[in-house]
Amino acid sequence: MNNMYYFEVPYTCNCEVCGKQFSGTIKRGPLQIGSNVLSTGMQAGMNSAEMKLSKRLIEGDIANGTSKYFTASLYNCPSCTARQSWIPMVKPKKPSYISLYIAGVVGFSLLALLIWAIFFFDNPIIFAILMSLAIFFGIFLPYRSQKKNKTEERRGYEEDCEKYLKYVEDMKNRKVHNKPEINWSLARHTPVNF
Repeated sequence: MNNMYYFEVPYTCNCEVCGKQFSGTIKRGPLQIGSNVLSTGMQAGMNSAEMKLSKRLIEGDIANGTSKYFTASLYNCPSCTARQSWIPMVKPKKPSYISLYIAGVVGFSLLALLIWAIFFFDNPIIFAILMSLAIFFGIFLPYRSQKKNKTEERRGYEEDCEKYLKYVEDMKNRKVHNKPEINWSLARHTPVNF
């Protein structure tokens, strides 16, 4: 039985630019709630506690202007396409290849160690050669991938930065800042479909 869920709650909001009302859903998750072994009463208690926690976290995120715990189904007004100020926008981060380098070096080193252990266990010279090759390929292949994709990723990063700066400027110039009206009585858990 699937015990991964999204916490979903509907909201309505008046657009800060055109004033029209629209509605959507705020999601938090995926969350793991209980297991098959728990009784129905314990499961209901966990659901109730999760709902209280999700409510507190979502309200805190909306008040602080962060998107750590939730995503909204509608970021822009359906009528005028204006992004609402209460839906935070995350500042873009430069792409990092450090984890790719670490994975490459560790992966190739384990492969070299496995080959040495199976075929050349008595020869330390071959071990040194295999480990040197593993470190070389563990650094060279991510470096080649980074160079190959560098211009495309830089362009994507610059576009994201432009969108973010435009959003920040728009929020400074906006006179009306609304908050969503969240209907907590309709909050529910929906299963994650794998």
